[in-house]
Amino acid sequence: VDFVTLSPVQATQTHPHATPLGWERAAELLRASNIPVYLLGGVGPQDRQRAWQAGAQGVAGIRAFWPV
Repeated sequence: VDFVTLSPVQATQTHPHATPLGWERAAELLRASNIPVYLLGGVGPQDRQRAWQAGAQGVAGIRAFWPV
């Protein structure tokens, strides 16, 4: 496995019924991982710094990066 995604961190339009993890819970799970993790779900380029501080490799998404 090269990397995994952790989702959803925040509320997202594409999965409105999914319960967001929130930044604190995401950070807890990131600390337990020994492989690179990208955060997904309600995050975008504006969240990169916060994701890095939480221990993520970066952020991933579709809507946040390309208009659909």
